[in-house]
Amino acid sequence: VAVSLIRIPLDRPWTTPDFPLRNSIDGLLLAQLRSLGIPPSTTCNAAEFIRRATQQIAGRLPTIDEVETFEQDISATSRAQLVRRLINGRGYADHFAQKWSDILRNKRRGQSPRIPGTIAFHRWIRNAIAENIPYDRFVRDIITATGNVSVNPPAQWYAEVRYLDRYVDDSAQLFLGMRIGCARCHHHPFEKISQEDYYGIAAFFSRVDRKGGAGVAERRANEAVFVKPTGQVKHPLTGDIVAPHGLGQTDLDIPSFEDPRHNFVDWMSAPENPYFARAFVNRMWGHFFGRGLVDPIDDLRVTNPASNEALLDELAREFITTGFDMKHMVEMICTSTTYQLSSVPNEFNVDETQNFSRFYPQRMKAEVLLDAIDQATGTPTTYSGLPAGTRALQLPDEGYSNSFLTLFGRPPRESACECERTADPSLSQSLHFMNDSFVLNKLTSSTSFATTLADDKREHRQKVSEIFRTVFSRQPTEEERNNAVEYLKSEPDQKKAFGNLLWALINTKEFQFVH
Repeated sequence: VAVSLIRIPLDRPWTTPDFPLRNSIDGLLLAQLRSLGIPPSTTCNAAEFIRRATQQIAGRLPTIDEVETFEQDISATSRAQLVRRLINGRGYADHFAQKWSDILRNKRRGQSPRIPGTIAFHRWIRNAIAENIPYDRFVRDIITATGNVSVNPPAQWYAEVRYLDRYVDDSAQLFLGMRIGCARCHHHPFEKISQEDYYGIAAFFSRVDRKGGAGVAERRANEAVFVKPTGQVKHPLTGDIVAPHGLGQTDLDIPSFEDPRHNFVDWMSAPENPYFARAFVNRMWGHFFGRGLVDPIDDLRVTNPASNEALLDELAREFITTGFDMKHMVEMICTSTTYQLSSVPNEFNVDETQNFSRFYPQRMKAEVLLDAIDQATGTPTTYSGLPAGTRALQLPDEGYSNSFLTLFGRPPRESACECERTADPSLSQSLHFMNDSFVLNKLTSSTSFATTLADDKREHRQKVSEIFRTVFSRQPTEEERNNAVEYLKSEPDQKKAFGNLLWALINTKEFQFVH
């Protein structure tokens, strides 16, 4: 397969925008935009940036104090310092633990004996992210897990990923960014991946077995994963034994006393591997920008090139050079001018959707959105069996859920694909926000933010400012303030009035979207 990439630039003179080059991302991004004749949007303001960064790094809204302190800091390094604080805070670990728990399929399937395992695995993921262990070690600990979850929590991955084809498909999609399932039956139609390659990866897992455990046979809890001294994989057409090998690599002769899975991770994490680092940085780019440089994010192939190949290569090189430092990659992305661009388009990039000339608005994920509602209304959601104060973003498995999370696209964790999480708006979601008692009760409870404001003796203008700071992380415009004050004065029931005002604000796109 040969691929030709054709670009048709806008027929207009290029004007140099105000675009500081803060790191290598910006230079490569600006070079591409210049070749396309697309000027980027301006940089977002301080309130927009702290809201965006806090939502996407820590999975929550910034507090009023955080916003006011940040806006008062006019130093050139304020945004970089904010990003570092967020990365080293608790929210960062919670947010990305939830992300990895989704695609690693940390799932109980309604079986209570599996709950200790899912909680232990979630806690292990969170701690690994908080401690910033190198990504290659993170992957190795999962792929090579042995024992049961009580002594080795990553063994929980094998509770859900149980068969040779799942080992291959999930590993490739998660850690190589490739969908190679079709090579199980025939040569990959869009890549140089043969059945021999597919079963060569399967051979790394041919000696994996399990024993013990309790519960349903197909989904047993607390099984012990171990590696047998023997095990083979045969080619389904020729019947020949296939030796372990990476994609397009030579066969390996692995002694019986070694765990072949370590050889698999060795091949994946080698600096010359063309997939491993690119898959991770593309996944992180997709998290922050709403789409990957390669999109879909787990479909890296020749016939699906990156929108900016030079930038993807540079990010992968940086990731390898820093020893697979996950926090460094997040910091590099979020401190770039590219990430700080406004979501408001100019006249030339309004239809641009893949070259990142502006920030693309995206709806908050279900868990982040629910936590934001809880924060804005002052009424936390409770989850059976978990301590009070647990956020939706901290839920360890899919069994801790409610109708809101399901309706707004929380994934069922049936596959390793991030596409399970849906962000498309629907009429049902709008009606739920406007009319469902789950949301309305948060506005009218005796401990809600609306009740507190109704009892507050300050003048309406001050309270309106606090509402807008809480919900939108900004001050209201003069028109918004006047309209809100006029309405509050017209309503005799102040608790109802403030509840209605909050209801109106959380039903806006400005509240529900990252922008």
